[in-house]
Amino acid sequence: MLPPDARHPIVAGMCGRYASPDKEAIVMRWPRIRCDGGCEWKPSANVAPTTDVPIVVQARDGQWELQAARWGLVPAWWTRPAPPARTFNARAEDAAHKPIWRDALRTARCLLPARGWYEWRRNQLALDAAGREGPQPHFLFCPTEPVIAFAGVWSLWTRPDAAPRPTCALFTCPAAPGIAAIHPRMPAALTPAQGARWLDPAAAPDEIAALLAAARTDLDAHPVSTRVNDVRHDAPDLTVRVSPPPAGLFPPDSA
Repeated sequence: MLPPDARHPIVAGMCGRYASPDKEAIVMRWPRIRCDGGCEWKPSANVAPTTDVPIVVQARDGQWELQAARWGLVPAWWTRPAPPARTFNARAEDAAHKPIWRDALRTARCLLPARGWYEWRRNQLALDAAGREGPQPHFLFCPTEPVIAFAGVWSLWTRPDAAPRPTCALFTCPAAPGIAAIHPRMPAALTPAQGARWLDPAAAPDEIAALLAAARTDLDAHPVSTRVNDVRHDAPDLTVRVSPPPAGLFPPDSA
């Protein structure tokens, strides 16, 4: 069954879809990463919350490891049979003060490799295959890096009736100026140097906050097919630029 918000971007909200790379692309991005057991997932051009995604963590021996984790954090202290809802992202400004993120932010940071993510621009309309009018989806990405890294946290979900399962969430921050017209917030994408410091367990809380506040801004965006609205559509061409809708479907930007 599809996640409850999987078909409708308006319900899914901000940073609720992205494109995950395959293992080969991740290894090219981080050549020394360790890929042992537990790092199997399906690369996707249309990842939705609750599915398995790749994460990069720093092991106790200091080596970076590639793992697979459920996108939707379940804190280690969670005892209910069902996972909490809508824990796939967290506002960077609030994370240090909220129990659901606080412990993982201190001790279990990770990176979420991605090719980019999707947002729906509400004041730019498009028609889907059924002729229904809705917000125009956009793919947001870094033009110079095919794989970028979102700042995130992870936790091991110890389920009462199954094996423990890694879970994760990404952080969001104010959008970079070049893409803010599409959506006011974005995943906190980190540069390689920032990502290395993010994974370092020795990084102090004020430094962690500074990394989130200084997320990269070298990002771009283009409109994509409304097929991405339905998570059942998953093909590489979902990230490809499409021609904009007719001029009459572009209302002026509102403040």
